[in-house]
Amino acid sequence: TLGEVDRLVADGAVIVDVRPIAAFSAAHIPGSRSIELRSVFASWLGWLTDLDQAVVFILDDDQDESDLVRQALTVGHDTLAGRLEGGIDAWVDAGRPVSSIPLVAADALEDVVLDIRQDNEWAAGHLPGAFHVELAKVSDLSLAEVPDGPLTVMCGHGERAMTAASILRAAGREVSVLAGGPGDWAATTGTPLATT
Repeated sequence: TLGEVDRLVADGAVIVDVRPIAAFSAAHIPGSRSIELRSVFASWLGWLTDLDQAVVFILDDDQDESDLVRQALTVGHDTLAGRLEGGIDAWVDAGRPVSSIPLVAADALEDVVLDIRQDNEWAAGHLPGAFHVELAKVSDLSLAEVPDGPLTVMCGHGERAMTAASILRAAGREVSVLAGGPGDWAATTGTPLATT
């Protein structure tokens, strides 16, 4: 129930929204973390939440809750507090506030870009002028070297970028996410990627 979620969060639980990034982009619980349920879900859950921190999940009805539980247990995350019954719809129907993070097309990119891919991906090709911090380090970073103001976060496809954007938004940054990756941007803009 919503009351149980409130109590768990007050006691230090984190809300992890495992819905596809387009759904998270449109509406999510303020402060929640986006980690889309896919084959690498457990890795990111393990890296980005403390194993002893209780987790409340937001799922769509068509998502496989048993897969989520299996993956979480695989990385030793067994403090699973449950899921919000009714998902985001129950939250909205109760008149609770929602937040959104825009998905930005490559040809509409205007903000400072933060590339959160791994070092080897960055070295293979990135947007000229972009800043780079690996996703696993985003929560620990003050981002002092990244200018203040709006950021567009990017990765290879968008899932990791939405995770980073959700962390940054919870920390008070104004963020959007690039729809697609560097190859999509290069193809759309006709601009080559940088490798230095």
